[in-house]
This record gives sequence, C-alpha cells and structure tokens, in this order.
Amino acid sequence: MAIETKVQTKLTLQNTAYAVLCLGLALWGWYDYSIKIPAQQAAFEEYAAAEKTKSELENLAKATALSDAEKEQFRAASDVLLRYKDEKPAEPAAYDRPVQLWLYIVGCGVMGVPYFVWVQFSLSRRRYRLDDDGTLHAPEGTFAPEKIAGLDLTKWMAKSIATVEVEGGTKITLDDYKYKHVEDIVAALAARFYPGEWTSDARPIGDPKSRDTKKAQEEAEKRAADGGDTAETNGDGDGNGD
Repeated sequence: MAIETKVQTKLTLQNTAYAVLCLGLALWGWYDYSIKIPAQQAAFEEYAAAEKTKSELENLAKATALSDAEKEQFRAASDVLLRYKDEKPAEPAAYDRPVQLWLYIVGCGVMGVPYFVWVQFSLSRRRYRLDDDGTLHAPEGTFAPEKIAGLDLTKWMAKSIATVEVEGGTKITLDDYKYKHVEDIVAALAARFYPGEWTSDARPIGDPKSRDTKKAQEEAEKRAADGGDTAETNGDGDGNGD
C-alpha cells in the first residue's frame, strides 16, 4: 500500500492559532488607533480647554462682573470639569497611535495573518508518496526506484530530517516534524539502503522507543507467561495423576 504524507496536525493547529492571534491583535490595534486613542485625546483636550476657560473667567470675575455669555461659558466649563471629577483625562503618549498602526495593524494584520496562511498553504501543497514498487513522488518530481541513489540519515534521529539522494544530484528533504507518515517512507527506504539496521518506524534496531522493540518485548513476555501457565498446568496434572 502506498505511503502518502500530510501536514502534521500540531503544525496546522499552530499556524491557525498564530493567524487567529495576529488577526485578534490587528483588530485590537485598529480599535485603539481609530476609536479609543482619538476619544482619549478628545477628552483630554476638552478637559484642558474647560480648565483654562474656568481659570480665565475666575480671574476676570475678580476684576469685573461677568457678562451673561461669560457666565454661560463658566457654567459649561464647570460642567465639563465636574464630569471628569473622578478621573482626570490623561493625554495619550505620542507613540501610542504609531505603535498600534505599525506593530499591530500592519505587523500583525497586514503581514502576520497572510504569512501564517501562506505557510500553511505552502505546506499543504507539498506532498510526498512512496508507491509499493518504490517509486517516490515529491514536489521535486517523480523518481523510479532505480533513480534513487541513497538515503542520508545523519540528521534523522536528532532533527527528524532525512535526505533522499537522487541520480543527477537532486536531494529531497523529508521532514517528520512537518509531515505525518514521513517515518514510514524513511523506514521503507532505510530497509533498502541499510538492511537490518533500522526498524519499521525508522529507529535504530534495538531502540527501546521503537514499536518493533516494544512489540518484541510484549511477545517475549507473552511467551514467558504462556510457558509458565503450561508448566503449572502440567504440574497440576502430574499431581492429580499421583
């Protein structure tokens, strides 16, 4: 049966999570940039203007009587200051809006979201398949068994990366971190180029983490248990016979 890879679920979830996170940060940045910070700036300016108007009119009232229009201005300014009696509006920092624009709206939204979508799309387009007859299908092309010259496993155990060497100098990278079932393709090729050295899940023979090793241990334990049961049954039979 042919072995075909697909993107690792954890990598798909990771790219999706990053894209959603970037989108959330971009929306948050847009809200702050377009609504929250302008509202804070307007409140600060309103408070500062009211404070200035009230102060000027109080000083003027010490020297002369205020006109009706000036009294109305004084009342309006007092109402504004009363509205902010619990918390005086603070002026937004000069860097607030640029940060929201460039870091969140542009960085996360315009660049971040498309980047992670593109990464996931690119991963999903790259497929690897090993047919029953040994033909390897990869983004680099389709290669018959006789065209596959070797398999480099120097990085396999450390980084889960194997390199298939094809006649003509082409090298195909198989990355188990990115794709499911890569280990099965690597194991099949290793059986051809390194017979007797690698297990069916692409681990060195005897590796305790290998499913082959675990299966052999389970079978040995089962045989030992079955042998013990047989011996015990035989012993009981001899006893009953006597």
